[in-house]
Amino acid sequence: MADKVEDDVSSHDLGETEPLSSNDSSEMTIVEEPKFGLRELISTLIDLRTLPHILLLLILSTILYAIAQGADSANLYSAIGFISLSFGYSLTALSTRWEFAHKMVRVEGLASDSWLKSMLFRSLRAWTLPLLLSGLICFGLSQLVKGNEIWKPWIPLSLATLFLLWSIGQGLSFKSGTASWIANGKKVLDDSVRGSGVIGISTWQILAVTTIATLIGYGYSSGFQGETSEKLKWIGFIIIAITIQVAMIYWIKDTLIDVSATKGGARFATRWGMISQIFVTWHLGSAWRRLIDEPSPFTMIIEEFTLMIITVLLAIWSLASRDVSRGGKLFTTENALFWGLAFGFGYAGSIAMITNLSNSIGGGNIATTMAIGHLVTAITLIMIHPKALRNHKIRILNPPAVKVQETGNIEKQISEVEAVAASPEPEESETEEQVIDLDDLQFSDDVVELLD
Repeated sequence: MADKVEDDVSSHDLGETEPLSSNDSSEMTIVEEPKFGLRELISTLIDLRTLPHILLLLILSTILYAIAQGADSANLYSAIGFISLSFGYSLTALSTRWEFAHKMVRVEGLASDSWLKSMLFRSLRAWTLPLLLSGLICFGLSQLVKGNEIWKPWIPLSLATLFLLWSIGQGLSFKSGTASWIANGKKVLDDSVRGSGVIGISTWQILAVTTIATLIGYGYSSGFQGETSEKLKWIGFIIIAITIQVAMIYWIKDTLIDVSATKGGARFATRWGMISQIFVTWHLGSAWRRLIDEPSPFTMIIEEFTLMIITVLLAIWSLASRDVSRGGKLFTTENALFWGLAFGFGYAGSIAMITNLSNSIGGGNIATTMAIGHLVTAITLIMIHPKALRNHKIRILNPPAVKVQETGNIEKQISEVEAVAASPEPEESETEEQVIDLDDLQFSDDVVELLD
């Protein structure tokens, strides 16, 4: 590297570099990672342009569910229908990256004078792509079953087994989505040392569970009125719900103490503990009611449909927010609805098949089967509770880095320095000219940081 630089280098203002001004077209900018929050997801799902696909889910799921409860061979065709629609909408979600598919599956330009008629015809157009893809898959599966009798019992059974996987997935998606939501914010990332223990955190968690358990018991026992046995059943539920929380806190006390050593960790542990265990208590209450009572089919359908919506929302939110933050193209704000519909058809199909299976095996009770699913979800949430706490401690120790993009003046100054450094050494006859040592140059802090 040249030891000397000619005096005219000073014309570049390297000795006194001008600070980056806000008026400069090129300056240091902070690049924030894109976020896909619950608000963005809900706004996507209720968008009027994609509303026909929600209606199609309700219509076809109802029809296929009714078919599954018919003759013995009907459940096979119902299972093929659910599987085909699930994969069809998955392919639709992938295809929306292309402009023609993106426009085709959306309802645009409704006529104001005949809104309902316009919505109907444009809905048929929006359904064309997913139904065409689903039809091709359905045809392939039908041919496979037609040529091999062994597939006939296994297709409905495989879809029915997804019920347990969905139950586990409910807990995992709830943890991923809700914990990420709670973890957003500076207060939960505060690494200030906290001296107190976990009594306060545990108290809030048990108090929240006790309140929800009491409300559930009060509602289902008609205000703890009626026969003593009815009151004792729900009082017993409250006692069991509190006992489970006390046992879980004792089980994870070391992790809880470790995480709550910081103010941010304590805040997260309190909020995550209350919200997650309220969800656990609700699942336990649903299972309890199905095991000790005979709930009405209408009430059970409404509750399971609500749970399906929550599950699909959390699953898509978890997957899409993670992929969007990484700049991925698989799950995006534009195709989140279609992934949700794919999961929705799969979930509805598993419910239909598990119902048919329960009815065919010794007249099994579907309520008992649903209760098992709720218990699996509750157990999953309890088991992954400490992992969520440990993950947040790691997040506090390694907070998300803010990407900084530097352009303009800094790059220009660096190129000037490199050009000067690469210039040939002056001849000895010019040694009397003023010489500037690079070490004497006073660069701006940004240039020095980049050179380092």
